[in-house]
Amino acid sequence: MTSRLEHEIGEQPEVAARLLDRMLPLVGDLRDHLTSRGAEQVLLVARGSSDNAARYAQYLWPARAGVTVTLATPSLTTVYGRQPEVSRQAVVAVSQSGRSPDVVAVVEQARAAGRPTLAVTNDPSSPLAEAAEVVVDLGAGPERSVAATKTYTASLLAVAVLAGVWTDDPSDPDQLHRVPEALGESVTRASGVEEAADLVAGADRGVSVGRGLNLCTAHETALKITELTGALVAPFSPADLMHGPVAAVGPSVPALLVTPGEAATASVLEAVPELRRRGAPVVLLGGPTLDDVHRVGLPSTADLAGWLTPLTSVVLGQLVAWRAAERRGVDVDRPGDLSKVTLTR
Repeated sequence: MTSRLEHEIGEQPEVAARLLDRMLPLVGDLRDHLTSRGAEQVLLVARGSSDNAARYAQYLWPARAGVTVTLATPSLTTVYGRQPEVSRQAVVAVSQSGRSPDVVAVVEQARAAGRPTLAVTNDPSSPLAEAAEVVVDLGAGPERSVAATKTYTASLLAVAVLAGVWTDDPSDPDQLHRVPEALGESVTRASGVEEAADLVAGADRGVSVGRGLNLCTAHETALKITELTGALVAPFSPADLMHGPVAAVGPSVPALLVTPGEAATASVLEAVPELRRRGAPVVLLGGPTLDDVHRVGLPSTADLAGWLTPLTSVVLGQLVAWRAAERRGVDVDRPGDLSKVTLTR
């Protein structure tokens, strides 16, 4: 019997195609809104998997268009009663459910201050959608499995399309239109998943490593494995890993390295010799083939421009997490007695 999780992983290409059809024609209107009222910078607010999508925007939008992006700290609003300074900023919230009270509170205060606000959500009738002036509906359909998959890649794709608000690169639509096919190839033709899942399933802790545009992928892969398997996987950049936490890595602690064809990958691969010296099982998510290193690979038909690689790289992490959880006997649709929506304040 197919799990909801497996079904939703398989829906990702179709979700992406629908989102592009709806969203690309709106880029001009979104540009007018997000750059109105003297907005020169962007404040991003999110939680959970959506926070990982926001990490992508934190790298992508400055890299592609030079716009300054910061991540909000919602507890300043909900715990300490301090409103962030947003006088020069547009505020973009990413929340799949649209029901996190702290995310909603930041948007409400920004809108009350007269700032441009935009919500990226899978529920256009949610409190977040009501709080924001403009809504981008992910249109992914109901996501019933606890682990977010199709709503996460849809959020990444929305972030990628929004990069067009601040840049007029004529190649962007052509590259974006390749995403649904690449996702389909990633879901159905990834190699090495079962071997990597064996390594992960046998461990109770691990690390996930990525940098730059794919730091979000390291965080999201760690989250997926942790919530689905119950094994604690911690995300790091390679520099942060080497500044102390690498001491916890060894033969029983696998390391998953996010290594697509993207500029930041070279520095991630620099961690491999030290990880191997410590006896850690190393898994590359994409990238080159190395001796004594397991690789989860994508077919060449899934190749994307470097700035879009988080969309396909994270599918590899999803597949490994799903298969590892099944090996551990987990009900992947209801892992760890978790709820689908967490209401943080």
